[in-house]
Amino acid sequence: MKFSLFIVTILLAGMAEAHGGSEEPGKAHLLDILGGGLLAISWLLYLAGTKRIPATFQQKWLFHGASLAAILIILASLHGWMDRSAAWHMAEHMWLMTLIVPLYLLSRPLPQWLAVSGRVGRKLFKSLFYLTRNPIQAAFIHAIAIWLWHMPGFYNSALIHPGWHFTGHACLVLSASIFWWSVLSHRNSAAFLALLLTMMHTGMLGALLTFSHTLLYLDAHDLQDQQLAGLIMWVPGGLPYLVAGVWFSMNWLKRNASG
Repeated sequence: MKFSLFIVTILLAGMAEAHGGSEEPGKAHLLDILGGGLLAISWLLYLAGTKRIPATFQQKWLFHGASLAAILIILASLHGWMDRSAAWHMAEHMWLMTLIVPLYLLSRPLPQWLAVSGRVGRKLFKSLFYLTRNPIQAAFIHAIAIWLWHMPGFYNSALIHPGWHFTGHACLVLSASIFWWSVLSHRNSAAFLALLLTMMHTGMLGALLTFSHTLLYLDAHDLQDQQLAGLIMWVPGGLPYLVAGVWFSMNWLKRNASG
């Protein structure tokens, strides 16, 4: 508990320092400030919730691990690392969608959040739960967000306008949450198919960028940088879907063998 509060304090201090040193603080770090603030609030709510509804040791460390991974993204962005190239930016997107979001969901923080968020929290999560009832539907929602925000028009608008940047990341994270929530909750043939379809279409998008001979993104320093971004989405970005699919298959085989 004390360690987590210390980390949250460091995060907020780092955000304040970066905000104060920016030439255009209202624009340059809007995404980082909002994202960091939301992360700090969700973390503090979780810590308060664990006082009412205890979580297991594994659940706590999955949640804290996901939060620490999110802090790395925010700090890297505050220092401009994610603005250096399209490849770095793509790595950020895949880190958010295929690592941080699944870790949060595996930690099962909903009881702790609901314990302190009351009626507002229940209404919010009830709406999200409705979208997770069908893994294929959830995969379709996630696919729309991925393809939309990686289209040159939307992607480049997000690079220019911090408000669009925050909106784009919020859409990617929210759709990934719906997708992984549905897949991890059902763990059936539909969930396996949703994983397969997501791995295929993200791989297709990554391949299109990898073999493109035209610069599409404003943050791409050169064609090789953009192709590397596509390769990141295509290969390492597809591994989490593959690992989850193999895990589901092994569990399915075990259930059949025991039955």
